[in-house]
Amino acid sequence: MLSRVANNLYWLSRYLERAENLARLVNVNQLNSIEAGASGHDGDIWDAVLYATGTEEAYAKARSKAGDELSVGSYMTFSASNSDSIRQCIAQARENARMVRDQIPEEIWLELNSIHLFMRSKASENLWQRQTDELYRRVIRFCLIYGGLLESTTLHDEGWDFIQIGRYLERADKTSRILDMLSFYDTPDRNKLASALRSCSGSAAFRAEFRGDISIDNVASFLLFSPSFPRSVRFCLRQLDGVLHAISGMPNGSFSNEAERITGNLLAQMNFSNAQSIWDTGLHVYIDELQQKMNDIGQQVFETYVLLPSEINDIAYTGAWQAQQQQQ
Repeated sequence: MLSRVANNLYWLSRYLERAENLARLVNVNQLNSIEAGASGHDGDIWDAVLYATGTEEAYAKARSKAGDELSVGSYMTFSASNSDSIRQCIAQARENARMVRDQIPEEIWLELNSIHLFMRSKASENLWQRQTDELYRRVIRFCLIYGGLLESTTLHDEGWDFIQIGRYLERADKTSRILDMLSFYDTPDRNKLASALRSCSGSAAFRAEFRGDISIDNVASFLLFSPSFPRSVRFCLRQLDGVLHAISGMPNGSFSNEAERITGNLLAQMNFSNAQSIWDTGLHVYIDELQQKMNDIGQQVFETYVLLPSEINDIAYTGAWQAQQQQQ
């Protein structure tokens, strides 16, 4: 497969996964903010969101230009100055899809173009003003339709593998960031823990695994180490490890490049870790180290499969790619 096609498919998938996860995160906290505001206890809800997504300074700068009327919810959803707003993520996904029109089914292109045009229109902002949660449900619904179309209409070949790499790297990153929000609070209460689960659409799965016993230990263990929850970091890394070996043709348990080595090493750590290993390190530090390793995996995928050997040390190529994959 041509390296540039692989790169476009990777980012198509990653940007849509990012948009879906942000829609869940912002929607949950938008509802929490409304409830907290009604009771007079708005607190640090949006500060925690900015903290976890690494956008505190960028939001402060945007607000100083736009004025106090720029809410965090609007900034995370529509802002053109925020390269990771939901609107911008969908636009970037659509641009990557445009570059590989011949590699994706027409049904996927039509659905993606439709949601892109809607998010660009004033109608999306009007809907957000009237029915905030309906806008986010519409974005999430599109992403689920995209996933279904992808599964049932796309060849499960090498292109599919790069789509899966983008999906699972981004999903693991966002799950870790949602969990990192809890480190913003000295002692997150039951509502904060439940919000983290809802932001990952994991409430029902958590109840099935832990019988409703919500504690920081159980929530952290579930989102990081669950072997069966599709959004846990461990589950995503296991899928990623399998896809990387499918591309290289190497048997599991071995490696032929740095992306496979780092992924296998990190997966082994997750397989033999528990909640105590988190607290021994500290939740925020543990997640910071985890995110750095996932960024390293993404960078090694890029250097192994996208860059030509002569381009590896070229900052112009690598710098932009690193900025895309990190929300920092």
